Amino acid sequence: MIKIFQKNYLFLATGLIFLISFFLYRSSFNYYFFQDDFFEINISKAETFGQYLNFFKFRADIIAYRPISLQNYFFISSKIFGLEPTGFRLITFILFFSSAILIIKVIKKITGDVWVGLLTAFFWLTSSIHFMAITWIAATYNIIGTFFWLLTSFFFLNFLAKQKPAFYLLTIISFLVTIGSFEFSITWPIIFGLYYFFVLNKSLAKVLKVFSPFIVVSFIYLILRFFLIKIPPIIEYQTVFNIESFKAFVWYGLWTLNIPDEFKKQVVNNFLVFNGKFLLDYWQLVVKTFVGAVWTVVLGFFLPAFYIIKQKIPINLKLVVFSLVWYCLGVAPVLILPNHTFPMYLTLASIGFYLFLAYFLILSRKRLFIVLILPIWLITSFVTLDFYKSNYWMIEAQRFAKEFTFDIKKEYPSFPKNTIVFFPHPDKRHVQALSEENAIKAIYNDQSLSIYYNKKDLVQGLKEKAFQRPISVFLHQ
Repeated sequence: MIKIFQKNYLFLATGLIFLISFFLYRSSFNYYFFQDDFFEINISKAETFGQYLNFFKFRADIIAYRPISLQNYFFISSKIFGLEPTGFRLITFILFFSSAILIIKVIKKITGDVWVGLLTAFFWLTSSIHFMAITWIAATYNIIGTFFWLLTSFFFLNFLAKQKPAFYLLTIISFLVTIGSFEFSITWPIIFGLYYFFVLNKSLAKVLKVFSPFIVVSFIYLILRFFLIKIPPIIEYQTVFNIESFKAFVWYGLWTLNIPDEFKKQVVNNFLVFNGKFLLDYWQLVVKTFVGAVWTVVLGFFLPAFYIIKQKIPINLKLVVFSLVWYCLGVAPVLILPNHTFPMYLTLASIGFYLFLAYFLILSRKRLFIVLILPIWLITSFVTLDFYKSNYWMIEAQRFAKEFTFDIKKEYPSFPKNTIVFFPHPDKRHVQALSEENAIKAIYNDQSLSIYYNKKDLVQGLKEKAFQRPISVFLHQ
């Protein structure tokens, strides 16, 4: 009877967390495609099985290898929903919430306490770090990749518990899918190899035996990626490891605590000295988020740790170290790109940090700490997300792309093949939102279309293409 009551309570608590998370991110259903979304729609088309297999090739025009989380995701979503972003985001939310369920199950198997898993999932689901991954459809690969990373972990932990070869095979298959989803896949053999060796006290020989397939696959992936994918020679993708990498690590830590990523752009000279005008305009945001972050750390770690030590409650130090290593290794792959930092890269790594907080909160057995930290966390996350919804560059980009799609389809329901469209527009941000020619090709599902945004490029284009194909020029005023 008690177990049934606990299961019902757990079910209700999980459902409530899902509702809160959906409330925080519900506005994403109003956003349209923009920028890389159009590019991904265009390269994710396949009419034959051979064309579908091309999804899995390394491409010269893509700086990453994500055939599962991008090409397959866009291919399947487009087939089902067409050019309707709501359907794409429905799939995103299904995977988002499914990842939370996997977090609960994986953490329960690691800690033996389902409530640690539930609290970890609460922090993760309601964190503001997901804004970009949920708002920008092309960034959903972080959620998809994390889902398969967690699924790999779930199969592996079941293999350890039941020692059935089927679960080991499922682990390998799931890991291959994770490799095809995002770059953070290479952290899985390291993080769970450490868990197997350090937490479960297995020998190094045993670790190498169990993890050798994953290590080999990761090594092959890295070699292929290094030789077959060219990184653009721009400062944003410059790979270094220096003091800027350390600063990036600190910022990732702050973002994990719901600090807005805009703050990184607004600091001058010293690390946390804000631009005067920004501070004058947004001082309330700065105060609310930093106060919330401080109280999260105090209530989530310092006070529980003090009480645990005072009450002489045993601490599983290996588990504590494992959770922090999970966070550090999870964010490590992007520290070599200190000029290319976004909170969405915390989708996987943040789970380790939230496990750290959840473990101390549950271990302390002080409900007061949990009762106090939950509203503080939600308020801080809400404040940050509210700022994003009004000020983030993606909001303007999707708005313009949506207006452009509506206007041009209304004026020109269709175009003849090989049409060149002249759409004069001086704002480079808006041109970027349309991803050059990708938007018009995706909107009309016609790869023969071209578009120019200024007269100089149009004239040059006409000179180059006038005798190669039929041309019709449409002027939109």
